[in-house]
Amino acid sequence: MIDFDQYRTTVTVTGTAPARLSVIDVGPTAAPGQGTIVCVHGAGGCAEQWYYQVQHFCPRYRVIAPDLRGHGQSEAPDSAYSLEEFVSDFRQILALLEVSEPFILMAHSFGGPVAITFAAAQPQCVSKLVLIATAPEMYIAPLYRLLVTLPLPMQLLEWLRTILAPRSYAPAFVIRRILIETILRWRGYDLLPTLSIPTLVIGGQWDMVVPMMLARKTATLLPHARLEIVSYARHLPHLERPDEVNRLLDRFLGVPASWCGVLECE
Repeated sequence: MIDFDQYRTTVTVTGTAPARLSVIDVGPTAAPGQGTIVCVHGAGGCAEQWYYQVQHFCPRYRVIAPDLRGHGQSEAPDSAYSLEEFVSDFRQILALLEVSEPFILMAHSFGGPVAITFAAAQPQCVSKLVLIATAPEMYIAPLYRLLVTLPLPMQLLEWLRTILAPRSYAPAFVIRRILIETILRWRGYDLLPTLSIPTLVIGGQWDMVVPMMLARKTATLLPHARLEIVSYARHLPHLERPDEVNRLLDRFLGVPASWCGVLECE
């Protein structure tokens, strides 16, 4: 089992406000490295949501998973929290950690717009792309849409967050800005067809944020995509059914079966 705190580092990025970001940076320690995997979590998530993938791949790959600004152990400054700012943060993380290119890019939910925008602008940097529970647009339940668009006091929103989203890893003002500035505006229909990168699209059978119809649409729009639907999974298939998701990732990345589940990070 990995103690993530042992592998955390901190980088400082600029933006509409500078932020110190906490980044998990692991491996390889037990075998020759095969490159780098960079994982981007979703809105309200954190780097530790990639726990099972980090543990699975770190013997073979360098695996990097940042807490995005405003999330997890990263600072939450009073900044824009726009898609442009998150993509800028992502580029700075890669530069500051001296990530070798091309690398494998994995993204979940809101991390999808960040990954897709980056990959479309710099396709030479990404060897393979994995999109989990993400799409050219995402469904926001009417209640949540109403809450973030009404001019409610932030103290009330923070209280509601603890009731409605107790497992979120970002304060209410951050989630509100991401929803307004990025998710409600996100339309990736024009970008997806421009990506010639081999892509694995993973959807959850019971996902209400990115229903199977949207997952299929995502794969259809991408020129070189494979679609996999994880049975009995909702919006977090890599957490809900990690063994199945890791098998799909192994197959997509061409990982030899001989080392799967054998090596461990030290």
